[in-house]
Parts: sequence; C-alpha cells; structure tokens
Amino acid sequence: MDYYQIIPIKENVYRITSSENVFMELLVGKEKALLIDTGYGFGDLYGAVRSITDKPLTIVNTHGHVDHTCGNFQFPQEAYLADADLDLLQFHNTRAFREHSVALAHHTVDYATGREFDGLPEDFDEDRYLAAGPGSTRSLEEGMVFDLGGMTIRTIATPGHTRGSMSLYYEEESWLYVGDAANIFLWLFGPDAADKETYLQTLDKIEQLCPKRLYGGHGPVPYTMEDVRLFRQTAM
Repeated sequence: MDYYQIIPIKENVYRITSSENVFMELLVGKEKALLIDTGYGFGDLYGAVRSITDKPLTIVNTHGHVDHTCGNFQFPQEAYLADADLDLLQFHNTRAFREHSVALAHHTVDYATGREFDGLPEDFDEDRYLAAGPGSTRSLEEGMVFDLGGMTIRTIATPGHTRGSMSLYYEEESWLYVGDAANIFLWLFGPDAADKETYLQTLDKIEQLCPKRLYGGHGPVPYTMEDVRLFRQTAM
C-alpha cells in the first residue's frame, strides 16, 4: 500500500500516484466514493483506496489505455468505460501488453535526475499481474450522473486521444477530470485515436464548459483554461 502516494486536494478529494507518474482521483461523498482510473495496477491500489474510505465504490475509466485500466482487476465491482474503448481495453490488458509494461517498469527513469531505477513494488506478484485481465465493465455514456452525496459527478464525452475518451465534471467545484483527453503532450495517432477535428471539437466543448481546473492523468499540477487555449494553438 505504501507504493502509492495519497495527495489530499481538499476534504474528501484525493489524488493517488506512484513512480510511473500516473494520477488517479478518489472523490468521497457523504454516501459513496468514486475512483477515476486505476493506473497500471502494479501496487495494492485496492488497499490504498480502502485506507481512505470504506464507502461503496464506483470505478470509472476515462479511456481504455494500459496506464488507466490495468488496476481494474483488483476490484470486485465493474468499472465503467465507454463502449467505443472496449476493444482497446481488451488489447491493453492482454498478457503480452502487461509483460511489456512490467519490462518498462523495471527500468523506470526519473526524468528530473536521469536516474534509472526499478519502479515496481518490492512485493510485486508478477505471475498474478500477468495473468490478470481487464476485469468486468459497464457501459459509460455521456450525461451520466454519479451522486456521491454532496458531490455530483457528470460524464462528458471528450474523444480525440481515444474514440471513447470520457471526462468527469465535479459540478460543485467546477473541476474537470480529463484523463488524457487534453494535455501538453497529447497523443493523437494510432488506430485507437480519433482525428484532429474531433479533438478540436473536444477542446470547444471544454472551453464552453469553462471549468476552474482540469486534472489530467499525467501531471501534478492542474491545467487552466489558458492552457486549453494553448492546446488549441498547438493543434492548429
């Protein structure tokens, strides 16, 4: 469980991260909790979440990539994912893909220092990890609302990075959790991605929503609307 760092953002809102520089979000309402993404799942993510809350838990994957879904198997409940990313989820949770992730993790690089180190937990169970699949899923659609009790989370389709990318809007704070749908190093290539026009339409949607903060899957600092405008300039 110590493999994961738990970062309080405000009361009952947490970011969970580890050496692979993937950020997951845990929102704890008065009645329920919601986990956004499950990362690579190398460490005991289930234990990390349960060290914070024992409330009924909903899991949402922002998209189907390996670094956002491979921890799904640790949880007994189904994870919500857009149907457009189901094939992607299956492919990124194959044994071969997991083997590739483990090989890379053994040679993790600290980009601040250039130092290479083994980024896996000391008690990492490689056989269990490689044998794991994607877990069970439920269909995630735009406009779904998760009422956690004093915290309202609404889904917003934000395709581009993948065809099924979905963001989650925390209405009471006007914060948007975008996964990889908008960031400074957006990947927009490969068979699982949509085209540039679709991505620009996603940026239009974000600008119309005008959230106060945007939390992404790979950065310690939230983005602002000024960042979103720079994302557009880069894409143009």
